[in-house]
Amino acid sequence: MAVEPPESVVDRIVAIVNNDIILQSEVEKALAPYVINIKQRGLPEDAETRILARAKKDILDSLINEKLSAQKAAELGITVGDEEVDAAMEQMKSAMFFSEEVFRSYLSETGYTLDEYREQTRNQIIKSKLLSQEIKSKVVVTREEVEDYFKKHPEEFAPGTWYHLKHIVMLTPGGMEPADRAVVREKMEEIYRQIKAGAPFEIMANQYSQSSVADKGGDLGRFTEADLAPEIKEAVINTPAGDITPVIATDFGYQIFYVQSVIKNDGSLDEDAADRIHKKLYDEKLDEKFNAWLNALRDSAHIQIIE
Repeated sequence: MAVEPPESVVDRIVAIVNNDIILQSEVEKALAPYVINIKQRGLPEDAETRILARAKKDILDSLINEKLSAQKAAELGITVGDEEVDAAMEQMKSAMFFSEEVFRSYLSETGYTLDEYREQTRNQIIKSKLLSQEIKSKVVVTREEVEDYFKKHPEEFAPGTWYHLKHIVMLTPGGMEPADRAVVREKMEEIYRQIKAGAPFEIMANQYSQSSVADKGGDLGRFTEADLAPEIKEAVINTPAGDITPVIATDFGYQIFYVQSVIKNDGSLDEDAADRIHKKLYDEKLDEKFNAWLNALRDSAHIQIIE
């Protein structure tokens, strides 16, 4: 089902960011997948209203940040040619095993035209160049920091096998009729088929999952076999890294798990453990510096939100 802004929306300016504006249609377009997800949860009306209001506020805040980043990139003369955009799109399609037909279907599902997706890709490349120039080059993680983290978190490196999992879940409350459960099962089977055909797991989780981590691409973190319920464990340990499990009936509902990685620890600070610690510390420092940089941009900007 294509995601489109409601026809009843009358476009207007909702925010001014220096010399740029943000339109209500931009907010509604970005909000549309969240509306679908939230309405599928069957929440009480007041809870649904609160969650949607919060999502709308977060999206507007994100769009303001995007405008500020784009303005800074323009100020620094950072540009991206059509060739870079074409290459990035082809790389994405190859990585996701998208045929042209599946790619067009994906655009329709997410509510984007080809031109809009190209512009989004261009903006992502510009942002990546901006972050590299302004922030990434200034982030350093030393070997001493890696070793210190290893000493302070021995539980993360205990001998054994860990599974980094993401999931999509559709809930089946205890009183649900068998016929309704069958409908939910078929919905999950269709999601499974779409992912197998190349749809990105994170996007499908964000759009369809009824999990509290849906907005994080369904990321659950790392687990040992002992952490997993028997029916989940059997499916996970028989699924290679980078693949998804079949649809599983669990106490919460029907679930699909994506095995992002399988990590085997031997209890030592080997190269693999050191790389994982380095990435974790680097990402934390990057987030900290990015937030500080973004806050500085916001402090020096003229931002007006129009209610």
